[in-house]
Amino acid sequence: MNTRRLSASEQTRARLLDWWAGEEAFGRPIGCVTTSFTFDAELFEEQCLARFLSIQSNPNETAKAYLIEREEKLAQSFACVLVDGAHAAPDRSLRWHMLPVTLRGDGVLHAKVTLLVWEHFIRILVGSANLTEPAYRRNQEIMAPLDFGPEGNPGPELLTGCVAFLNRVRSFAPGFGRSDVGPQAALAGFLTEVERRARALPPADRDEAECALIGLLPGGDTVVQQLAALWVGPRPDRAWVLSPFFDEDARAGSTAAEFATLLTTRGERWLHFAAPGRTLPDGTVQIDAPAALTTPSHSSLSHAFSFVEQRPKIDGKEQDRPLHAKSVWLERDERALYMLGSSNFTAAGLGLHPRHNIELNLTYIIRDRGSRFGKLCAQSWPEENELDDIDDVQFLGGLPDSADSSDTPPLPAAFGLALFCLDEHGGRLELEISGDAPPVFEVESKEQGALLDSQGWTRSGSPNMVVIPWGSKRLPSSLDVRWQDDEKREYSAPWVVNVADMSALPPPDELGSLSLAELIEILTSARPLHEIVVRLLQRRESQKASGATIEIDPHKKVDTSQFLLRRMRRVAQALEGMRERLQQSVSSLEALRWRLRGPIGPIALAKRLSAEDPEGAAFMIAEVAATLRSVAWRPLGTLRPAAIRSEVATIMQSLHELACQAPAAPGLRNYVTSSFEELLS
Repeated sequence: MNTRRLSASEQTRARLLDWWAGEEAFGRPIGCVTTSFTFDAELFEEQCLARFLSIQSNPNETAKAYLIEREEKLAQSFACVLVDGAHAAPDRSLRWHMLPVTLRGDGVLHAKVTLLVWEHFIRILVGSANLTEPAYRRNQEIMAPLDFGPEGNPGPELLTGCVAFLNRVRSFAPGFGRSDVGPQAALAGFLTEVERRARALPPADRDEAECALIGLLPGGDTVVQQLAALWVGPRPDRAWVLSPFFDEDARAGSTAAEFATLLTTRGERWLHFAAPGRTLPDGTVQIDAPAALTTPSHSSLSHAFSFVEQRPKIDGKEQDRPLHAKSVWLERDERALYMLGSSNFTAAGLGLHPRHNIELNLTYIIRDRGSRFGKLCAQSWPEENELDDIDDVQFLGGLPDSADSSDTPPLPAAFGLALFCLDEHGGRLELEISGDAPPVFEVESKEQGALLDSQGWTRSGSPNMVVIPWGSKRLPSSLDVRWQDDEKREYSAPWVVNVADMSALPPPDELGSLSLAELIEILTSARPLHEIVVRLLQRRESQKASGATIEIDPHKKVDTSQFLLRRMRRVAQALEGMRERLQQSVSSLEALRWRLRGPIGPIALAKRLSAEDPEGAAFMIAEVAATLRSVAWRPLGTLRPAAIRSEVATIMQSLHELACQAPAAPGLRNYVTSSFEELLS
């Protein structure tokens, strides 16, 4: 492979964030699921999700516009992060789900896979990069995209395999048995729809290479076993390993020996290790790999080494680029097998002992190394510095793998799903706690202080479900749990809170305080929601600065004399704008509810009419209902027409009640009554 490798300056490189962005032909974003070991909620939301949802606002420049745009677009798209339990983010927007994954036996969720779903396109990203700033901005990482569109797709089994993998991963997250509401129910429905779309895809054309997923899950085959099963014909005689992490000396040799079983036992064979390294000013070469790897496990096996510079020169300038990519290349004659993904060259990463990680890798089976595709694969390998003589090389030992290096204990599995519910009964927390909870623990929140402790929980009968009323206006994204183990050592960790029904979340204040005139202006404008709302907010500030009196009472904001006649045309235009918004494709029940009950939906408009024009409200609310009845819905994904009809019927009934509550002259009342009789029939 060395003879075909190009220099780093010649190789094609891509910004990882670019893979999150769609194209116009992809259609509307439906939803995404992603996994990560370490996690940065700010990067995920402001960079990854922003690209996926095509959010144009910059939170650092126009915070209010960003907040409004994020609210609108996240309310109509699904997003879920599966993250290792020790790295769950305590602070985030409740508009997207986060499920912490905890494995018994000290393994970690180490896979890095992203599933992006648009209306007409699906993309899978498999690689080495965690969802963190260093991974996406600085490290040397590797990532492979798999695109499924109208034509030229990889095998649909890759998509169904990805769905199956994610379903297994979520089984290690809290609330897996909760199928009614909450993040697990929403994720299950989303993955079911992706699987349905995968079954409709045509088989792939087998050209230069085939692809296969190599997942590492509890109870499954090791990575080495799966690689052996994929190789066809006489075993490979050469192998290259690229890894930033290795086992400690005592274990590194046995890991290498197990991996070497992939190679032929006849004739010459060799195993090449590429690891992070550097050349010191005095010429000394250091490599971050254990010295035990210098001793092959068999006399006919040769080990060779190279290092990847951590501060390479890019465009003539030295830059800090730590190696984090992980790859394996097997080769014999013209055939090759290329694996890339999350597995480090460790027992935990390859599944060689019971305490292994959850990993995911993508493997290309290349029939001709000299083909265009084979050369592209070879080019993705980072530039190396070959070590022809290792006698004077300093082997500094392998950096510890993720399963061994975490100093932060995850939240005990006894603390299950924490769900925030908001409905007509008010807000509340539903906390799942199993009988094997620590003997001493406390649960508190930043918003309401102490919520629960082990003594109170025991006195109440140690219930599996604890319900705590929530009175604070600020909603919790996590709780703080402190506990003691049997040896009275104290620990603490965040307890992630998810939302039962996203559509029930209150809108930002900027959207919840719109007047009727402002709401009409929004509905009649062709500009994006966040732009028009920011303009309205700026107008308010300008009026305050000029000393203009702003009426607080909504009933006194507008001169209602001849209101109906003066506003008829504007309201009619607003109703048409509302119809156009409602007729945009919608992919989930929560998104539908947000459109119907949200701050610019028919219920919001009807309530503003009732508050600011009580005399004309009954007639105009009937017009709102008639407009709603005429909407040509475009359901996508798991949303079915029957569910739309049920939700619309509920909204129509609410509009009827609002119209009946508004005062009206007898003739107008008769018209409104007959209109609703027809609309509700």
